[in-house]
Amino acid sequence: MLLALIVIIPIFFGFLGFFLPSFGYFPVIGQNNFGLSYFYSSFELPGISKSIILSIFTGFFSTILALFFSQVIILNLFQTKIYKYIRIIISPLLALPHITMAVGLIFLFSPSGLFFRLISPWLTGFDRPPNFFIVPDDYGIFLILGLLLKETPFFLLLSLSALEQLPANQLFNVGKSLQHHSFSTWCILIFPLIYKKLRLVVFIVIAFAASVVDMSLLLAPSTPSTLAIRIFQIYQTSDLDSIFVASNLALIQLFIIVVLILFWIILEKIIKKNFFYIFLIRILSRKKSIFTDSFFIVAMVLFSLSTIGILCSIFWGIGENWYFPKFLPDTFDFSNITNFLYKNQSLVLMSIYISFLVSSLSIILIIIWVELAEILNIKYFYFEWIIFIPLFIPQISFLVGLQSFIVMLNFQDFLIPLIFVELLYVLPYCFIILTPALREIKKEFIKVGLSLGKNRIERLWQIKIPLIFSSLLTSFGIGMIVSLSLYTPVYFIGAGRITTLTVEALNLALSGSRQDLGLATFFQVIIPISILLIIAYLNKKITKWRY
Repeated sequence: MLLALIVIIPIFFGFLGFFLPSFGYFPVIGQNNFGLSYFYSSFELPGISKSIILSIFTGFFSTILALFFSQVIILNLFQTKIYKYIRIIISPLLALPHITMAVGLIFLFSPSGLFFRLISPWLTGFDRPPNFFIVPDDYGIFLILGLLLKETPFFLLLSLSALEQLPANQLFNVGKSLQHHSFSTWCILIFPLIYKKLRLVVFIVIAFAASVVDMSLLLAPSTPSTLAIRIFQIYQTSDLDSIFVASNLALIQLFIIVVLILFWIILEKIIKKNFFYIFLIRILSRKKSIFTDSFFIVAMVLFSLSTIGILCSIFWGIGENWYFPKFLPDTFDFSNITNFLYKNQSLVLMSIYISFLVSSLSIILIIIWVELAEILNIKYFYFEWIIFIPLFIPQISFLVGLQSFIVMLNFQDFLIPLIFVELLYVLPYCFIILTPALREIKKEFIKVGLSLGKNRIERLWQIKIPLIFSSLLTSFGIGMIVSLSLYTPVYFIGAGRITTLTVEALNLALSGSRQDLGLATFFQVIIPISILLIIAYLNKKITKWRY
């Protein structure tokens, strides 16, 4: 109940904060009348229909393609020597913020990016950067690509976890014995079982992809942009009506997410029908298909784009005299890294401090909740689903609403509200790692503690925490990484008084030095990877109890 209250109270006020102003009710500025006039104003905005369609298009297709390519990668590597190393290979990509992927794509496909350098001047004839842009494009293709690069490793990791709970090898061999190719075996026998465990995550990814702000600012078209960016832009204007129109669009954004999830559920219902299953068996070839290999090649190209884009960003940060069309800089100056850190040390330290604090609070709250649920014999499954609600609500909608209430409360210290809001987004990720570990501790260990006269607090510190220390460290690290990647909460709740590396990177990407952007990206890469390495080291050196 404790965790449920921590989550449900801000969600309630956040929802009211954009729901009431969307109908024209906002007493703080003297607006006390309900009406539908702002709905008319919202739908009269130039290009609003295209913004709505663009949000739906990018959200739906980035999710379905990421899910598809994650399965293509697994089925091609399943029962190979590389399979057991997939987690290690994708861990760096999982640790990186979304904005890092977007910056990598910009450095790859901008007029002076690596792509044009690779084909110039021998193919294009360009001896200087061309006077046109292919990113962002008018149809949101690069936004889908950016989301795809970030979501595919996420689905890949969760699919691997799901496979560990299934008799995947036996099912795969059964399909082979029936003369089915690996692709058809995977689609018919294995993927449906994986999907049952991924279903909730798919809905979360749809909600995020259709309302993402940071990636859309860099990769989405600007005339007009996605609905989330339209809300973002309108909210920034000084017009008195902007809060009402932005709130109204935030309500529409929430409605779009609901429609997308309902549409996905309808697709699930259709796919579950017998006729579709029979159709699938008949259409999927029993022989090896060239398409299967082609899909895997495309997936590997996508993986390569992620890596090359990140390396390109780092090269821009440490490179000197990198003139077009040279493929690599003339020299590398590593002192740029220390100079950037010296000038922005408060920014870097604030980012680490906030993420450390938020992750620590998440761990403490989870441990308290699990212990209380055990002491009071609470039927926790009635409440714990509430923890995941913030992941389903579009960040832009929720934060526009919550910001309205924070303005009313007249907070002088912006750090406390920011930590509390970030907690809503970090808590679910820590929860799904730490809670199962706490609840799966064997009762025999607890009985030994009882026989030695240990009270509940002593059993927690001397038995439970040492047993789950590996999961606790992992949960803490993931919490820090999630916090470091958050942009929208820092922008809205920090209100310019508090800024982090992610916010600064986006500001530099929109209007700043490419070298500084490359260096900011370098720190966005190195900090999460350092966290993972420290956790791996501590797990190996400190964790002594295994069971």
